[in-house]
Amino acid sequence: MAESNNRPNILFLFSDQFNARFLSCAGHPDVATPNLDRIAESGVRFENAYAQNPICTPSRMCHLSGLYASTHGYYGLYGREPDQRLTSMFRFFREAGYRTGALGKLHTPRYWIERDCQFIYDEFIEYPKYLEGAGLYEINDNRRFTGWRDGQTSAVPLEHSCEVVTAKQTIRFINNQGEPSDRGNPSAPWFAWVSFSRPHSPLTASEPFASMYPPGNFDLPPSASPEAIARQPDRIRKVPHHERAPDREDVEKMVAAYMGLVGQVDYGIGLILDELENQGLLEDTIIVFSADHGDYAGEHGLWSKIGGISSRAITRIPMLLSFPGDVPSGRVSEEMVESVDLFPTLCDLAGLPKPDHLQGLSMFPLLTDDPQPMRESALTENAYSKALAMKEWRYIANAGDRPDELYDQINDPWEMNNLINDPKYADVTQRLLRELLSRVAYARRPVTLFDEGSWRHRYDQDGRTLDPLTYLSHDTHI
Repeated sequence: MAESNNRPNILFLFSDQFNARFLSCAGHPDVATPNLDRIAESGVRFENAYAQNPICTPSRMCHLSGLYASTHGYYGLYGREPDQRLTSMFRFFREAGYRTGALGKLHTPRYWIERDCQFIYDEFIEYPKYLEGAGLYEINDNRRFTGWRDGQTSAVPLEHSCEVVTAKQTIRFINNQGEPSDRGNPSAPWFAWVSFSRPHSPLTASEPFASMYPPGNFDLPPSASPEAIARQPDRIRKVPHHERAPDREDVEKMVAAYMGLVGQVDYGIGLILDELENQGLLEDTIIVFSADHGDYAGEHGLWSKIGGISSRAITRIPMLLSFPGDVPSGRVSEEMVESVDLFPTLCDLAGLPKPDHLQGLSMFPLLTDDPQPMRESALTENAYSKALAMKEWRYIANAGDRPDELYDQINDPWEMNNLINDPKYADVTQRLLRELLSRVAYARRPVTLFDEGSWRHRYDQDGRTLDPLTYLSHDTHI
C-alpha cells in the first residue's frame, strides 16, 4: 500500500436534483456546462448511471456508504444517526490518512458524516449566517416565509450565491485553511465532498444566469407537448404550488430558470477546477461529478420530482469521472452503473483495499482499454416502488393500486407509452419482473443465512465484517 501522502486527492462534486440530460457534453442542444465538460473531456461520462433511491437523504447515503437503501434502511429525509454506524467514505478515507471535508448541502442524518470530517461547511446552517453578515439575509432565496419564487431572478448577487460561497469554502479546505480544528496534516491527501444545493428549487438564478436562456428560445422535450400530456391520464400532472396542470408558458419559465441554475452550479465548479489548475493539482486529483437524483425539468410538462418518483428523469443521474493517467479521456460508457459503485471505484483508483461491507461494484473494469460490462441492470428502491433499468427497457413495480410500468428505452426514451398492458410484451415484463425480484433480494444484506452460517453475515457497529473469533470471544453463538 502506498504512503498516504503519495495517494491522489479526491474531489467528489455533487448536485441536488440534476437531470442527466442537462450537460452540453451529453448533447443538450441549449444548456452550456463548460466546466463539467472539462471533466468529461479528461475522463469518462457514464450515460446509464442510476441512483439507488430517488429521494435526497437516502440517495446520498447510498453514494457515501456503498450500500443499497434496503440495507441502510433510510427511505425518507434526514432521520437520526444510524444505531449501527455505517462506514462512510469519510470514515474510510480518514482512517487511510486523508484530510476529509464535507461542504455544501449535506442533507444526511445528523452526525453520521460530521464525526469523520475535519472541515465541515453545512450550508443549511452556515450560509444564512454568511448572508446575514453580508447584509443580504432578507433576500435569501431559501427563506420559506418569502413565498414561492420559482422562475424569478435572485436578488442575491452571483458573488454571494450559495454556489460561489460553497466553492470558496472548498478552496479554503483544499488549502488547509480555517480554524486550527479544521486543519489537518498539510502533506496528507484530501477527500472533499462538495454538495451544491441546486438546481433543486427554489429556481432563482442570479444574473447573468437568470437571463441566459429566455423562454421561447429553446425547445421543450417532446413529452411536454399538450398532446403528449393528454395521452398520459395515469401520470399525476400536478406540480408544486400549482392547482392546475401547467401550460407551455409555465413550463418554459421553469425550464429557463432550471437551466440558469445548472449554469450557476457549473460556474461554481469552475472556480474549484481553476484553483486546482493554478496549483498544479489536477494531475493528482480524482474528480467525480454526480447527483442524488434527477428532476423532470420540463419532461411531461413537469418539474421537481412530483409526477412519478421512479421515472427515468428522476432515477437516472449524471456521472463523470476523471483521473489523468488512470482514467481514459473523452470516453462515453453505455454500461449500466449505480451510485453505490462510486465508493469501491474510488478505493481502486486511490490504491486502497475495499472495505468488506460495500455492495457496489468497482467501475474500474470500465476504465481499461478493453472495457468489460459489470451488470445488466440498475436498481432504484423507493419505499413504495421498485424500478429496474436496463439499456433496452425500464420496469417499475408500484405498490397499492397504481399500475406497474414498462418502457422501451430505445424507441421511447421519453417514457410516453406505458407498455405494461400490451400482450405483445408479456414475456419482456415477466423477464424484467424476475430480474427485479432478484435484484431486490440481493440488495438487502442479510445478518444470517440458513445455509451459510451466521458469522459470515454479522457486522460490527460501523458496518464492517467482524472476524468470527471476535464473536467467540464475546460468547456469541454461531
